[in-house]
Amino acid sequence: MSMFRRLRTLLGDLWYIERNVRFRINLSRFFAYRVPLVGWGVSALIDRSLYSSYAIDVDSSSVDVFALSIAHPTGVLIGGNGVYSPGRVVIMAGVKLVTGRPGDPEYLRKHAERRVFEFGDNVVLSSGATLIGPLTICDNVVVGPDSLVNKSITEPGVYLGNPARRVSNDVSEDWVAHLPAPPKKGGHS
Repeated sequence: MSMFRRLRTLLGDLWYIERNVRFRINLSRFFAYRVPLVGWGVSALIDRSLYSSYAIDVDSSSVDVFALSIAHPTGVLIGGNGVYSPGRVVIMAGVKLVTGRPGDPEYLRKHAERRVFEFGDNVVLSSGATLIGPLTICDNVVVGPDSLVNKSITEPGVYLGNPARRVSNDVSEDWVAHLPAPPKKGGHS
């Protein structure tokens, strides 16, 4: 990659909100896991800058998503519960990832693994959705606006309501098309 392309990519990461959020989360994770002594402190400062810039409350060290998009980040609460996905996940404004019972043994186990929320590929969390973990969401799921997900979703589809119920099987990849595709399952590296 030429120096010009690298500079253009870096400037894009700093300018465009979605890319800037992704860049800061990745940078925070780098410091948390790769820089001894001061890394966790720098990571916390980067996370605080996400909060002050975009109102994203996150502990980036607990986010392990192959391709994450937070295009409209206002009021997003991810916290430090642990979000994992080997695929593409889109989070819209006002999404809350919370826990219902912090003393629950299943929650404590998943929290220690940093996988309180496990998502498949092509998962879209629409504006205002609230997810109460621990829970798992399979591939090809759209959670509609202002919906409450309080149990795992094991069948693809569009889910709406309080609590969320499947209202359609028609899920496209339109929301994740701009993100890099994850490696094929069971394929060779």
